[in-house]
Amino acid sequence: MCTIIGVLQMVVTDDQLYAQSQTTAAHSGSLRGQITSETGEPLAGITVRLNETGYGAVTDADGRFQLSTIPAGNYILAVSGVGYHVAEQRVAISNRKTTELSLQLSSRTGQLSEITITSAQKSAVISVNKIAVPIRDLPLTTTTISARTLEQRGTDDLGEAMKNTAGVRANNTYGGFQHFTIRGFNNFVLLVDGVRDERHNISTSAPSTNLANIERIEVLKGPASVLYGHSALGGIINLVRKRPTSEQKADFSASYGSFNTRRMRVGAGGALSKKLLYRVDAGLSATDGYRQSGMNTNNAYLALDYTPTAHDNFYLTLGANHDKYATDAGIPMLEGGKLTPGMNMDTRYNDPADFLKNTQYNVQLRYTHQFSHSLLLSNQLSYSDDNINYFSTEELTFNKTLDSLKRTSPLYFNHLTKPLQNQLELTYNTQTGKIEQKVLVGYSFSYLDRKTYSANIFGAGLHTQVAVQNPVLNQGNVDYYTTQYKATEETVHGFYLQDWLKFSNKLKGLIGLRYDIFKGTYYTNKVDANRDITDRGAKTDIPASALTYRAGLVYQPTKAWSVYGSYSTYFKPSRRVAPNGETFDPEDGYQGEAGTRLEFGHSWAVNGSVYYMRKNNQVESLPGGVYKRIGSADSRGYELELQGSPLAGLDVNAGYTFTNAAYRPFAGKEINTVAGKTVALAPKHMANLWANYQLQRSVLRGLSIGMGLNYMGDSYANSANTYILPAYTVIDAALGYQIGKIGLRLNVNNLANERYFANVIITNQFYPGATRNYLLTLKYSL
Repeated sequence: MCTIIGVLQMVVTDDQLYAQSQTTAAHSGSLRGQITSETGEPLAGITVRLNETGYGAVTDADGRFQLSTIPAGNYILAVSGVGYHVAEQRVAISNRKTTELSLQLSSRTGQLSEITITSAQKSAVISVNKIAVPIRDLPLTTTTISARTLEQRGTDDLGEAMKNTAGVRANNTYGGFQHFTIRGFNNFVLLVDGVRDERHNISTSAPSTNLANIERIEVLKGPASVLYGHSALGGIINLVRKRPTSEQKADFSASYGSFNTRRMRVGAGGALSKKLLYRVDAGLSATDGYRQSGMNTNNAYLALDYTPTAHDNFYLTLGANHDKYATDAGIPMLEGGKLTPGMNMDTRYNDPADFLKNTQYNVQLRYTHQFSHSLLLSNQLSYSDDNINYFSTEELTFNKTLDSLKRTSPLYFNHLTKPLQNQLELTYNTQTGKIEQKVLVGYSFSYLDRKTYSANIFGAGLHTQVAVQNPVLNQGNVDYYTTQYKATEETVHGFYLQDWLKFSNKLKGLIGLRYDIFKGTYYTNKVDANRDITDRGAKTDIPASALTYRAGLVYQPTKAWSVYGSYSTYFKPSRRVAPNGETFDPEDGYQGEAGTRLEFGHSWAVNGSVYYMRKNNQVESLPGGVYKRIGSADSRGYELELQGSPLAGLDVNAGYTFTNAAYRPFAGKEINTVAGKTVALAPKHMANLWANYQLQRSVLRGLSIGMGLNYMGDSYANSANTYILPAYTVIDAALGYQIGKIGLRLNVNNLANERYFANVIITNQFYPGATRNYLLTLKYSL
């Protein structure tokens, strides 16, 4: 049953909004707004109509709707959806004025609660699909991890958050570098509010700060070069940060747990005036860490939403983080992935002086102008200044008697990354005969300036040995002085077109086309200890261009059941320059996919898909700056996901993935030594489950119980398949209680105290997963 329990605001403007003619506009008004769940999540596919008129709409992916040129007068607004009863409310439409609504739907009662007037809220953050169409009408496979799920699981880390997504394997290495394998491949693009994080595309991995300001995480599976440019083969991960709200909100939480884990979050939002909304968030997270691999992350975030006129909106975000991680080189394993006798999995062998630090400042400014109800212009400008400073032992080598380890391959680098990006887009809704269309035309520009400083390592503690059992970690001073930097200067121009077509209520289509022009310039300059240039190196230019595309169809036998198929392509420019000056061809690839989605009302859905993915021109980086061609690889498999609330108070997130990703033979006469081998870190089987139930009608109303598991099948640690990360299952549990504005939650992770290895580096250095641990959180919300 459905209840409108939220807020409804009327905003009066003197502008003529969405006029089709001056005569019509003089005697008409407009109605627009957003419908969300009781937890604040947008509800797509909800029907909104004015009774006894022809005016109606269906909410888009952001839960938004709009009705234009409505004759002035009083109406009954009806809101309904499959699985909900109709709710009605009187609405007054005035001449040349716009009524803004913000409505919340609840499934707990059938009574219509009080509705009050508040300020309007205008969305400034786009979804990963970029068009206002419900996911059931798109030939794409996507997953959303909500703030509700993150809170229930006590998640504060991006890698941990990905446990809730089928087909995604999270990898954390060297203590703080995060990267992901999606559908068997590690080519993905990380976005923050729709803006690319280029660090992952250059170095494959990068640190990510805590999730204090994250509202939800969107995952789009498969190639997405059409909308977001190069390197998006496995998929897209989009971090959507919290947005300003028209109503005043505030929350505070504090946590304490195992390994001396401490967290604190504070956030607030509301209206500074009728036209200006704000949101601020800050998060502090620190832990000594399992195996003393600790971290300390601190971030702050400000968002301002300014609507000077009914046609214009400015959305400004400012973010900063200052994080530090204790590096971790894992523990070396014997051939075949066996643990050395006498070695303790809980021991970390890094030098106490090793470190990984990350400081970043970022700014985004998005401007939108609504020319009419069918034509929207948007421009999103972004800039970030990122500093990754790293000094650590990278490799641990056994002596002959296997009772001590030599710290080899110490490494220092300092990445200074400064990307400037801009996206200019025009969205046009039109109808040709019976065919409804949503057309997106865009131009993107990016300029990347990156310098990576490297150094010589020296000191009494260099290349020392530590005992396997009861090691003395401080073996003397180790220091460094800079000697050179590698410069990366890249410019990318992208021109793209996407068209969503509705041929009928049962048949929809999506086509997209993009052309990218890439130019990279790479060189190495020698520097002294003060980083002043002493010698300039020769420059190497690597130009590339590519045409990528996407096409797909959706067929809906019923409104709740969708069947879809799609084909999409991708490319990734090669940034590698071998010591002999050799460069490499860009990677390219494609995916064919078929899937089905069944929605049960608007509360839960089941999605299944099968896919074939191909990647060509792969090059593997080996120690010592050596690059090895490993040719093509393909991945085939299927996924099944269930998300939503099948029963009142019950939240379920479950998935299973089968992936068969393997390297292919070379096309020529040359023998590919890894042909037929399984792609590294691409398990054939993965499964995830999280279920949380909150009691609804007993004396213990407010009590919630959560339980989940994650299964990871065997993974190969390298392309030669000589080392295996064994399969494992981790069980998590949670117990919570909500009374009024106060919530208390206890999370217990790895409930069965499973001993397992989660990740690997350099073929044989494995990372043990954390033992049983708990986290207690107290939260207060206004």
